Amino acid sequence: MNPNKLTSNVVFDYNLQGFNQKLLNSITEVLDYINLINERGSQDPLIITHEILYYEKILESLRNGISELGDEEKKRLNSKLNEMAGGIYDLETVNFRSPDSALIIGKIFSAQKTYQKRFGGAFGLVNNDANTMLSEYDIIAEGIYSDFPYIPSEKKESFNEKKSEINCIDVLRFAGDFNLTLKPISLFYTGTKSRQIPVPSKVALFTNIYFKRFELISEELGRNFIYDFYDSDDVSREDINKTLIYWLRGHDLGHFFGQDILGKNMKDILSKTMEDNRRIYYILNELKSDMISLYIFKNKLNELFEDFEIQNVYLVFISELLRYMRRGHLLHYADGGSAYLAYKYFIQSGAIKVNRQYMHDIDFELLSNDIELLCEELILLFEEGSSLKAVDFVNKLAAFESLTSKELPEELEFLNDFSIPFNIDIQHNTSI
Repeated sequence: MNPNKLTSNVVFDYNLQGFNQKLLNSITEVLDYINLINERGSQDPLIITHEILYYEKILESLRNGISELGDEEKKRLNSKLNEMAGGIYDLETVNFRSPDSALIIGKIFSAQKTYQKRFGGAFGLVNNDANTMLSEYDIIAEGIYSDFPYIPSEKKESFNEKKSEINCIDVLRFAGDFNLTLKPISLFYTGTKSRQIPVPSKVALFTNIYFKRFELISEELGRNFIYDFYDSDDVSREDINKTLIYWLRGHDLGHFFGQDILGKNMKDILSKTMEDNRRIYYILNELKSDMISLYIFKNKLNELFEDFEIQNVYLVFISELLRYMRRGHLLHYADGGSAYLAYKYFIQSGAIKVNRQYMHDIDFELLSNDIELLCEELILLFEEGSSLKAVDFVNKLAAFESLTSKELPEELEFLNDFSIPFNIDIQHNTSI
């Protein structure tokens, strides 16, 4: 990693005095075991035997940790642990009460070890305020889905059956594959023992990491590279954080807006061309979901906020685009490739203007119109299913070679401002 790329260390101060100490010690031990699984696993020729051994230790530690809890709580948690004893092929969440907290453990395809399933773990306190806001958001989003003009009613599936179950957690400690350089702000998983990979039905959103990452990285990119960026004295941190969680939830829901014939046509055949198409498909899927999320904001702003301007939502979005693109490897990361396509689309339309100092001026009215146009174009692209049209859509915005570059395209090199952090890390409490 480039030594000039700063990592900002953050400390979250949470009171754990109400937590059973024996259980807290057990959770600490479990996270330590997960670190050992990953440290030794890559060196161990009998990796499956190695993982099973430590997984048994994890369950034993948790059973011991809950031994001092009340009978009802202990019975509930023992039932969960007995279920988990059948084997783990995906992430599982163990929810504790008094205080509300969650331990997430299991195997997942690594974001940093391509095509490898590795063990990860996270523990934190449930953010009930954020969960309540998202429950209210889902009601509003369902109304948008029901009235969405680009999908005929006969083709709409049940909103409640399609939406994922989301849980907001203020994470206190990561372990294993989640404790690498790029900390996750969300996890999408099935919570099932199946060895198959169905559509993820559960989402964990690490709200404190998400909010702090935006404040220390994206917001600073916005201040440096966007004209007339909002003044922190004029907008509340609460409204910015609400925008972020609404944004992510809208993106998550946006994946099932519309028919998807394109995926089958672009993913089924393995070849060099089809592998490129597969990557393009995932980038376009992310772009469609981004636009759906913005569409919900645009049409339901007054129901989501008491007093918040749509241009501030767009500023949050554009500053996040800058952060996504700044990572480089624009084809490797679907969200980075999506950000780049959105950026290029808005530049071509004139909604974003770039001057010689790489500062960006935004025409918010034009940007709002672009969101409508992109929503319609992408919904139809996915429904029609033409891989040729999908590739053509991408190539009209950006040369494919610029997405395959391991470094940033020349036009984005201004983002390498090394005074702004690239990552954040948690300085966790030693008791966990």
